[in-house]
Amino acid sequence: MILNGCAESGTEEWVCPDCGRRVLLRWPPDFERLILEHGDDRAAHVGAKGGVRMTGVDVNPSPAPGLSSEARQWLSNNGIDWDGTPA
Repeated sequence: MILNGCAESGTEEWVCPDCGRRVLLRWPPDFERLILEHGDDRAAHVGAKGGVRMTGVDVNPSPAPGLSSEARQWLSNNGIDWDGTPA
């Protein structure tokens, strides 16, 4: 999320440049959050002041040394290609 602006009341508008989510935030002690545009409710939205920007995260499991063929087969049967090795 990117800080888009700040009102005199201290309320901040945060925007997601990827999905269009728009949120108004007021920080403690009178915390309040108002969602103006939902965007993608399933997305993990994060934000920070000071120019930090995250665009995506790739998760890749590391190979499991000594993984038995039975364990590989169970993972495969459950739709998990653990390390790209055929079961």
